[in-house]
Amino acid sequence: MSIVNNCLKLTISALALCFRERLTKHAHNQYLDAITFYKIANLDNRLQNADQLLTQDIDKFSENLSHLYSDIAKPLVDIGLFAYKLGEAIGGEAPVFMIAYFVMSGIILRAFSPPFGKYTAIEQKLEGDFRFTHSRIIAHSEEIAFYGGGQREKEVVESSFRKISRHIRKVYTLRFVNGIFDSVLVKYCATMTAYYLLARPVFDPRYATEQMGMEASDPAKLMEDYSRNSSYLVNLSQAVGRLILTGRDLTRFAGYTSRVSELFDVMQDVGEGKYSRTMVTADTGEANQKEIIDTTHLKGKVIIQDGVINFSRVPIVTPNKDVLLKELSFRVETGMNCLISGPNGCGKSSLFRILGDLWPLWGGTVTKPAASKLFYVPQKPYLALGSFRDQVIYPDTREDALDKGFDDERLMELLNVVHLGYLVEREGGWSAVQDWAEVLSGGEKQRVAMARLFYHKPQFAILDECTSAVSIDVEAIMYQYAREAGITLFTVSHRTSLLRHHEYLLRFDGEGHYEFRELDPEDTAAAFGFGHGKSQTAGKVEQ
Repeated sequence: MSIVNNCLKLTISALALCFRERLTKHAHNQYLDAITFYKIANLDNRLQNADQLLTQDIDKFSENLSHLYSDIAKPLVDIGLFAYKLGEAIGGEAPVFMIAYFVMSGIILRAFSPPFGKYTAIEQKLEGDFRFTHSRIIAHSEEIAFYGGGQREKEVVESSFRKISRHIRKVYTLRFVNGIFDSVLVKYCATMTAYYLLARPVFDPRYATEQMGMEASDPAKLMEDYSRNSSYLVNLSQAVGRLILTGRDLTRFAGYTSRVSELFDVMQDVGEGKYSRTMVTADTGEANQKEIIDTTHLKGKVIIQDGVINFSRVPIVTPNKDVLLKELSFRVETGMNCLISGPNGCGKSSLFRILGDLWPLWGGTVTKPAASKLFYVPQKPYLALGSFRDQVIYPDTREDALDKGFDDERLMELLNVVHLGYLVEREGGWSAVQDWAEVLSGGEKQRVAMARLFYHKPQFAILDECTSAVSIDVEAIMYQYAREAGITLFTVSHRTSLLRHHEYLLRFDGEGHYEFRELDPEDTAAAFGFGHGKSQTAGKVEQ
């Protein structure tokens, strides 16, 4: 029995792990497919804490699911076995009556019990929100420390925790009241019913004689049968009780099921081009009801073509349907380096998000190269987990880099271009692993990102204020190298020093108008004002 019981525990644990492995792998395949993770976080706002769902909720779902078979199968076998033995001893109506009583009790409890499955799902959501508040403090610890915002963040996390406390206290109170009725029906009333069934052969000789023969009237025989039948009935009652408890556990399991099911539903919708948002009215700033948007029915068209980026009558529209620009038309071919300027919120970053397929294309036609031939360098570059080599070749692996002919010596040449050759020795070699976001300074991070750009050598580079922390002389060297390498530059910047590295200007005024024109490098003011040089405005593009 010791071996069998521990084998059962081992099997249940192994089953839980198998469930989790398969579910997690399936979730990762969908979540990290293309840019689904971005759309869930930025376009669809049904899931506020996908990390909680992918880690803790799938784990708890798998753990509960693995116990389901043993928690249901064994009580069912016991019910059948002991009901049969009890029926042989005191008649078939006794176990039928007992089981019918438990079924009726379960139906009554089910009808009047609170929706604990729903409460479990709410609790997991609140736990995810609480975890998110702490993860934000870790991610933005430096900014919070500079602002002295510890007290404010304390109020935020304590407010989030109070919501959990109030909810759990409410659930405990409901479980207390529900447990009283549960005990009365399942335990005490069931015990009295069982005593009545057992007492009939003892106190009613006619019933004993009718069911068990003349010898059943013997007191010694009656006591022996009473003891045996009590054992049968106790085991039957315990089996039914375990089944009822499993039914109550199923309500909690239903909560985890609801959470995991919602995760897969959202990932499926996003993968099919559908997302749901709570729309905010621009006039009042108030949130309205959720709206499902199917991007497969939008009128925008994307054409893949090397050596050109062409926007033809493309509206710049946010996922919330806010129109930043009614129509945008321009054409940039290989070698036509373009500087983009304009005030905040005018649509510069929105243009890049549409170009990178992050945002839906509401109309018009976008002609662009394949995604592998476009490369985005943000102002705050992403530094991956891994070695220093990984920072330069991301998202490639070392094997990919070697296949492209980039060994450590060639990578060092790229580092020397951005004046970072000293980092390899300082940090302990190419294979050194550090928290690079903390180890490197702001300027070093931006120069690593530029080295990454030179490694990938795309047709077009989208540079979004990516050299704001770099000195002007090193910036000039990097831009000159990019042009010599044949990389066409799309640069968002307010530095006038970058004028000489570009031939064209795309400028937004923040009021729904724009101009695209050839840039006069001698006229510095022309980069930030209308009416200079050869230009097209409000949707007419110079071809």
